Amino acid sequence: MMAKQTLVLLVPGDRLTGVLTESGLQGFGYDVLVAGSPEAASDLLRTTGRIDVLVVDADLPNTAGLALAKAARSLNPKYKVVYTSRNPFQIPDREKVGGAPWLRTPYHPHRLAALISNLSGRLGADDESQAA
Repeated sequence: MMAKQTLVLLVPGDRLTGVLTESGLQGFGYDVLVAGSPEAASDLLRTTGRIDVLVVDADLPNTAGLALAKAARSLNPKYKVVYTSRNPFQIPDREKVGGAPWLRTPYHPHRLAALISNLSGRLGADDESQAA
């Protein structure tokens, strides 16, 4: 039986980042859902049972990204979270969920794929070196 693909819920800061990141992550073998807003992401977290990783832009207005990560963890403590931010060191630790790494924006999808792989404990693809 084939192992299930890791499903990533992506909540980008803008549409272009979402398109580029979705395409990049799919190229690394991830299934990706893109939410256009924190509200849409919240609905997906409640209705889609197989989401593994939430990638959320912490720079979304009114700290919506930070609140979304906390809400996701309260729904399911096993959700892995990755934050993206232009200034990750300006966000107080008390606003973050535990064990969630940061990626400074702008970023290349391969950096995000590596972070997700490490979080998931997933072995990297054999052909990853050729994808660079």
